Order: sequence, then C-alpha cells, then structure tokens
Amino acid sequence: MANTPTDILAAVTEIVAEEAGVDTALVTPDSRFADDLDIDSLGLLTIATQVEERFGIALDDAQIPTLPTVGALVDLVGTKRA
Repeated sequence: MANTPTDILAAVTEIVAEEAGVDTALVTPDSRFADDLDIDSLGLLTIATQVEERFGIALDDAQIPTLPTVGALVDLVGTKRA
C-alpha cells in the first residue's frame, strides 16, 4: 500500500489522468481539476471514490468539491493515511 507522499502522488496522478483522459505526464500537483484538466464535480467525485478504494480511506464528501488541485487531494489523502 502506498504510504510515502511520492507513492500517494503517483497513485492519485494515475487515477486523475484516467478520469481526465490525459497522459499522466500532464497531471502535476499544481494541476487544477476544472481549469487545467476539465474535470467537473461528477468527475471529481468519481476520482474521490477511486482514491478511497485504492487507499482504504474515507474522504469527507463536503471537502471533495472544494479541492482545487491534484496536490490538495494528495495532501488530503496523506492526512487520512497518517
């Protein structure tokens, strides 16, 4: 199971890239879900569900729509894994 920030970033990047339909190289911690990756709120919920399953965590549904970037999601996963 991914525990380091690098491992979490790699897994989240893979999930986000698949949902956005882009190459993983285009997904960075600074990538904004809506503006850069064209991911809407439904897509973000799909990503959150996959992240929850991958890491065995529960994310706060109220927080998910407020996440601006991939890095913010990675940070949130990191706090839940700690």
